[in-house]
Amino acid sequence: MKRSFLRSIIFAALFWPLENNAADFMAGVAAYKRGDFPGALEIFRPLAGDGDARAQFALGLLHDNGEGVVRSDEQAAHWYALSAAQGYPKAQYNYGLLIENERVAALVKASASQWYFKAASGGNSDAVGRLFRLAENGDRSSQSLLGTLFMNGRGVVKDAGKALGWFVKAAKQGDVDAHFALGVLYETGQAQRQSFTKAAEHYQISAAAGHLEAIYNLGRFYRVGRGTARDFERARAHYTTAAEGGLPIAQFALGMLFEAGQQGWPQDPEQALHWYQKAVENGSGDAMVNLAFFYMRGEHVAQDLDRAASLLREAQRLGHPLAGENLEVINSAAATPAAMNVASYDAVENASK
Repeated sequence: MKRSFLRSIIFAALFWPLENNAADFMAGVAAYKRGDFPGALEIFRPLAGDGDARAQFALGLLHDNGEGVVRSDEQAAHWYALSAAQGYPKAQYNYGLLIENERVAALVKASASQWYFKAASGGNSDAVGRLFRLAENGDRSSQSLLGTLFMNGRGVVKDAGKALGWFVKAAKQGDVDAHFALGVLYETGQAQRQSFTKAAEHYQISAAAGHLEAIYNLGRFYRVGRGTARDFERARAHYTTAAEGGLPIAQFALGMLFEAGQQGWPQDPEQALHWYQKAVENGSGDAMVNLAFFYMRGEHVAQDLDRAASLLREAQRLGHPLAGENLEVINSAAATPAAMNVASYDAVENASK
């Protein structure tokens, strides 16, 4: 199997965030190129211990090849895993190879395709090729992940038609993620004629298996009668299940619905506040903006402009378009809740993907 070798990270290092240890790292690369493996090891080891992903990958490779150290699949896997967890594509690819080839007994073989997917998403072409081979040999997880690459244009040219083809193959084998993706494709009309009925069918299959995004999307369908009969009780049950499972968009949606009290949905500010807070804990910028409004107007919570501003600063850090102007409102002498903008339900009405 083809592995990513150390010489390849010389080029990759130019595009990886560099710390103050960049010079030391390149000295380690130079030692490796001279064939001074013990010298390279001496340089890479402390850098890897300090969390440098490139150095961790380099240590993994030295152990993988037995260069300057006794060859050890376990040590290679250890260092690859640390680097891969930081998003280093070459480590993700090599870690996938170790798993697929069952070189470390404790690692689950089924997860190899997941690491290839991560590496491919980061631009590693070898990982794309590996996913193709596994998918063509009938591995349903690889088929589904390859479909996701084509759907999002990560590591490959975006192509909804190819995405559809791979999702169909995986879904025929019972892949839950593939059924969910097909639901999104049918709902949005990508690569085939839009069909809410077919979208609902695929969401139902995934939802029955506990897929949170599918449960949420099916809840949306029940709420508005899209592809299914309108059913507010089922809608609320699906939203709640997804929200209790920790899905931020479902938590935010419940906050919006309970705050507004739309047709078929009771107005309950306490529930709205509860779900906004849950969504904030899970990183929802929309929920941060709307919860800031609660603190700004001081209804159902004690008025707290500092808390409102803190929420808006975090939402601004996440890139929310309303956060900056709302901060200006809070900081103005004539601050009033009426001057603030809140995130609308439009933010959650489209398919969760």
